[in-house]
Amino acid sequence: MSDFVLTGATVLAGQNLSPQENSWVKVNQQGRIADVGTGHWGGSNTTQLDASGTIICPAFLNGHTHVIDGFLKEVGFGMPYWDVFMPPEGLRHQALARTSNEVLKEQLGRTLDQMIACGTSLFVDFREGGRPGVSLLEEVAADKPIQPFTLGRFAAYPPQPAESLNANAGALSHEALHEISGIVEEGAGFSLIGANDLTDEGLAQVGHHVRALGALLALHVAESPPYRQLSIERTGQSDVHRIVDHLMPDFAVHLTFATPDEMTRLADASIPAVCCPRNHAVIGLGIPRFDLMLEAGMTVAIGTDNVILSSPDPLAEIQFASRVIRAIRKDPSFPSATDMLKMITINPARILHVEHERGSIDKGKRADLVIVDATTHNLAPLNDPVAALVNRATAADFKAVFNEGVQVCGQPLEVV
Repeated sequence: MSDFVLTGATVLAGQNLSPQENSWVKVNQQGRIADVGTGHWGGSNTTQLDASGTIICPAFLNGHTHVIDGFLKEVGFGMPYWDVFMPPEGLRHQALARTSNEVLKEQLGRTLDQMIACGTSLFVDFREGGRPGVSLLEEVAADKPIQPFTLGRFAAYPPQPAESLNANAGALSHEALHEISGIVEEGAGFSLIGANDLTDEGLAQVGHHVRALGALLALHVAESPPYRQLSIERTGQSDVHRIVDHLMPDFAVHLTFATPDEMTRLADASIPAVCCPRNHAVIGLGIPRFDLMLEAGMTVAIGTDNVILSSPDPLAEIQFASRVIRAIRKDPSFPSATDMLKMITINPARILHVEHERGSIDKGKRADLVIVDATTHNLAPLNDPVAALVNRATAADFKAVFNEGVQVCGQPLEVV
């Protein structure tokens, strides 16, 4: 790959995603952003690609997915959450158990292609099935221009005996810790379904073990009232307080039923949130109040969750989220369009500790870029580039998607 420069665009540059009109982005042979500037590109001996009439924004980071269930689209639609999603008897888990790897891989490839077309360069997946489950996802993604951060989980549930869980007493076995090590070796980290998977002692063990391995650690938290109540009955504490006291994950997913006091505690503990508004809305669980999390001082990212009931489209997610929170608050001013766009760019990059190379258009970072055609009937006339993305744009408006400097979607841009 040779150097090239994208010219004549409105670039959402830097940590604040500040729109810079009539700007250019130079990409080097290593697929990194060599420089960003405004006005006429005055260089020579560099291929110039015409990006006039476009918005160039950072590629999207999807903070939470379950991409394996794309073969079950709308199966379970209208059914209670518990009956669809909770192992081992949930409809989803039963279907995964009886479906061949060949079928799973074929549909997974389609899902990843859709994510690439939606402008996603990285996604965080909670993957079932132990180490083999992680391997399956990593194998399919290896041939795609998109990077998974695969957080595997125990192959069998519950990972501790029921009597230990009910009494909140007992440690994890050496075999369980060894399984975690294998999962981490295969992927990017480890996940739990929730705090009720383990005793307090088990949570502390997992926290220490995964941190010692230098891997990511996350789980679902405050996702449903029954799960929250079960934690209180067993331990006297909600799952929010238990993860702060014993686990200290890199981030907590959902928090739909977290109280304001719990949000403050998470903020004080520097535990970020990843919220998935569309999925929780469609299964009737409510809306995570990520606006209150932001006000409490938490870092918040957005994810699309299960493909079974939500498309893996980050723009669709923040557009829904932006509307519903404004409706709940009866306030059109918060969160801002920039706040929302940061939740699928800069914020997840920080949460995943990859902000040095992803999440914004800055010199030295990966050239993971979405080129949005601002002349389409949907977007023209363009008055506010960031608001246009957060309020209106779809993947149909994308002119091109670049992953590490390589165009992976769209028609080739014209050479100036």
